[in-house]
Amino acid sequence: MFDGQISDSKAQLEAQVANELAALQAAHDDSDRALADYLGIGRNDLRCLDVIMREGPRSAGYLATRLHLTPGSVTALLGRLEAKDYATRRPDPSHGKRILVHPTARIVELITPVLAARIVRGRERLAAYSEPELILIRDFLDRTRSSHEQFAVEIRAALGPR
Repeated sequence: MFDGQISDSKAQLEAQVANELAALQAAHDDSDRALADYLGIGRNDLRCLDVIMREGPRSAGYLATRLHLTPGSVTALLGRLEAKDYATRRPDPSHGKRILVHPTARIVELITPVLAARIVRGRERLAAYSEPELILIRDFLDRTRSSHEQFAVEIRAALGPR
């Protein structure tokens, strides 16, 4: 009987975690949409900015692969970001002909105050956890992200080439 109670309790917790993950994903999607609207850009444009701001300058080819867009779509996307002075293309100093996409000072100035409070609140929440708890959270999030990435690969493979 005791084992059944533990199993029921664990199943309930698993369902609650799954529901919270779905709610988190929806909230993340909504906050991305709000930020894109604030900046006057589309969702793919925001995803591109996220990549070059987190990972550093990248080539258009890399961005096309990373964002699952065609080269032509990335060219148009970069044109929109350049028109708003959110991104710029510059030669790669370590590779003769390659061009890298960089975030501009303007986008950093626009985004920093908007995200600053969110970053502070996130750090405050994380400070409440012990190091072993943070390791557990990090590992769970890493495995969950990997699972989502694999799911996207499987869906794209099932769809086949367009």
